[in-house]
Amino acid sequence: MRYQWSNIKQPVTHPGQWEYPEIFNTVTPHYDQIKVEVNRSTGQVRLEVKTLRGEHFESIIKNGVVLREKDLKTGALTDLTDILSIYHKDFSSLPDTPVLELIGGNYRIQTEFLGTAERIVLDKKTFGKRFRNFLKNIIPNILRFFRNYGRTFKSYSRSMRWADFFDMVLISAASYAAFSYNFDFLNTGFTLLISAMATGLIDWLLRKREPWLLKIYASCAFASVALYRGYFFQ
Repeated sequence: MRYQWSNIKQPVTHPGQWEYPEIFNTVTPHYDQIKVEVNRSTGQVRLEVKTLRGEHFESIIKNGVVLREKDLKTGALTDLTDILSIYHKDFSSLPDTPVLELIGGNYRIQTEFLGTAERIVLDKKTFGKRFRNFLKNIIPNILRFFRNYGRTFKSYSRSMRWADFFDMVLISAASYAAFSYNFDFLNTGFTLLISAMATGLIDWLLRKREPWLLKIYASCAFASVALYRGYFFQ
């Protein structure tokens, strides 16, 4: 995997304005967030990991010496060696050898960039340009979405056969009968699901073809609404 690190440099107008003037961010293949904050003048680095499960850790290192390790979720100081070592490959992909040297090989992190990532420098001009491009592309992207949606819907419509139309009538009739019997949304939802599964099995086993997906999607969507309505409001 090729990592993409965003690099944000805070504008410094006087010494000591920012504790960490430079920030690196990336996301791991498992969607955990990694942040490296750097103060090159003091040789201090802050490593931060925020997992998809909600865990949040930080480690502060100065010239290769670990000063503090903390679980930010609980506020407790704790040994993070085993936890942060899991992310040693992710941190080692940071495309800045001097910063890796400041980490000093802690948590099995390499002290030299080995060329497995790219750096995206973000500043005020870059943000402005990205925002203008976003605004400029809103309408084309919306039109493209509806065009693609229209093509998909047409392809589904063309694949419909008379047997599918009969199945839709059958599913609708069974659902209406289930609802009319005792006005129970839960029964209606389960009937929709069972009917959709039954017609799908008929397509596979008897008609020897793939089920019409629009029929299945529509039945599952209406069944979800009926089950939600019956479970929470009935």
